Amino acid sequence: MILVEGIRKSFGKVRALAGIDFAVPAGTVLSILGPNGAGKTTIVRILATLMPPDAGHAEVAGFDVVREPRALRSAIGLAGQNVAIDEHLTGRENLFLVGRLRQLGYREARRQADELVDRFKLVEAAGRPARGYSGGMRRRLDLAASLIGHPPVLFLDEPTTGLDPRGRMDLWEVIERLVADGTTLLLTTQYLEEADRLADSIIVVDAGKVIARGSPDELKAAVGGEQLELSLASASDLAVAARALASVSDAKPQVSSESATVRLPAPGGSATLMEALRSLDEAGVQLEDVVLRRPALDDVFLALTGHAADADTTADEGLDPLDMASADVLEASKPPGRGAVDATVGATSRDTAELASARSWIVAHEGLMQRIKGTAADTRVVMWRNLLRYVRLPNLLVFTTVQPVMFVLLFDFVFGGVIKLVVHGPYIDYLMPGIFLQAVVFGSTQTGIGLAEDFSHGMVDRFRSLPMARVAVLTGRTMADTVRNIFVVLLMTGVGALVGFRIERGVLPAILVVIMAVVFGMAFSWISAVIGLITQDVEAAQAAGFIWILPLTFASSAFVPINTMPGWLQAFSKADPVTVVVGAMRGLLLGGPVATHLYESVAWVVGILVVCVPVTLRLYRRLS
Repeated sequence: MILVEGIRKSFGKVRALAGIDFAVPAGTVLSILGPNGAGKTTIVRILATLMPPDAGHAEVAGFDVVREPRALRSAIGLAGQNVAIDEHLTGRENLFLVGRLRQLGYREARRQADELVDRFKLVEAAGRPARGYSGGMRRRLDLAASLIGHPPVLFLDEPTTGLDPRGRMDLWEVIERLVADGTTLLLTTQYLEEADRLADSIIVVDAGKVIARGSPDELKAAVGGEQLELSLASASDLAVAARALASVSDAKPQVSSESATVRLPAPGGSATLMEALRSLDEAGVQLEDVVLRRPALDDVFLALTGHAADADTTADEGLDPLDMASADVLEASKPPGRGAVDATVGATSRDTAELASARSWIVAHEGLMQRIKGTAADTRVVMWRNLLRYVRLPNLLVFTTVQPVMFVLLFDFVFGGVIKLVVHGPYIDYLMPGIFLQAVVFGSTQTGIGLAEDFSHGMVDRFRSLPMARVAVLTGRTMADTVRNIFVVLLMTGVGALVGFRIERGVLPAILVVIMAVVFGMAFSWISAVIGLITQDVEAAQAAGFIWILPLTFASSAFVPINTMPGWLQAFSKADPVTVVVGAMRGLLLGGPVATHLYESVAWVVGILVVCVPVTLRLYRRLS
């Protein structure tokens, strides 16, 4: 079900993967072990189509990760290191969202969401927003989301990190049931007892290479027989103890200064134990504890990599890796070739049905019109998700509308008396088109901020691992913000009416003004999207948004006529797109030249979209 041959990946001068090979038969669990920075997550991201390899070949469920990524996403589920759930949706809504983006029908998505809520013991909390969930509940919901659509292959990247022992064991039981049902699982973990319990086979990765492979028992056997672990009363005696024990075993004792322990193989069992105790007693070394036990995966990991599983990638001084002869024995068990893996695809009727369904779905959506319909459907789902955010966070909508209301009151009542002498008419009528545009332009920053927030919560990886139109993540976000802008403009119209604003030239010009404001705001949302994808950080996206919005709005004719500005600023203001669009809107509402400003407004909107939409799509596709 999973085949990896010679995969390589580098990030600049850093080589993450240096030719990885392995295969996973259907219905089995492969665990990838390795220290931090060994390349475990990079392997998962390549197989989940989140990043391309530099070289090599990889297949998942018979689909090539490079040539058939969209088809492959129909056959996989992904639970990454970050819990990828929307905190503002309920647990059931999170699952329904993933189901709809997996191209399930409305009823089927609801049915599977209800089924998984019950399966993962989340029934009581299913109707509450996920932001109130505990860490264990969030992990269970994240894993449940990866199972929507019953994918035959599941990638779990350190799924139990941060859970308490009870939560970890609960998740292990769920994983065991999945495998019993025929799911093929690739698991990365730093909890060696987790791999020991769940894995059929294990590969140990270090510095981007597979340094050992085999079943848990095979790896333990490669380390040797029983192990002797001696805890010293004082860490200052470690060197003395190591010299005293050098004659007890052929292998060099492994010393840990942090825990004040010495480990060495005990091929003679109790006889080795007695000899070690005599040697230490003669050397005057005092002990706190003595343990004689069979080797565990901790011993394998320590011997192979030179440090414990949760240590940094740099080995502690004084620790020697396992003799290379043992590693050669472990490497002798090579993974099956592509033909053997292909023979396992469809080994169970469930896998065959799932893969046939995935292929059928892809074939059915090959046509252009079908692709357009699919993109539109995905856009609606993402838009629904983002609009719910405003419903669940009314303060966000309130704060983004309070600002333009304050501008209306400030400019009209504080500066209006002075500016009336210049505009030769009711200042509020002159001001409101600028307020409309200012409201939607400032609101457009939410697009970039929302995308950056999705990065920090892992939602972008969730979306990119699903068989959905990737552009829908961007179009859905901008469309939701466009709907919000319509609401804000209508609200500002009502606020303006309370302080004297009147629509004198009929309903049609007023409708055109609303359309112009909303369309211009949508164009600026794409600029904001570019910023959000570049920064990938909420605070940075928010700060960067104001850097370009403030000069465009306050150095325009949105609030004051251009001829009241300093001479050096007037040239910039005349070319400012906000000035151009506000001029067209004022012409429609107050009378005056419209055509030139209207043509220029259309040109600005088209120009922004022509530049920013491709840039945004390119940035999104190149995310890694």
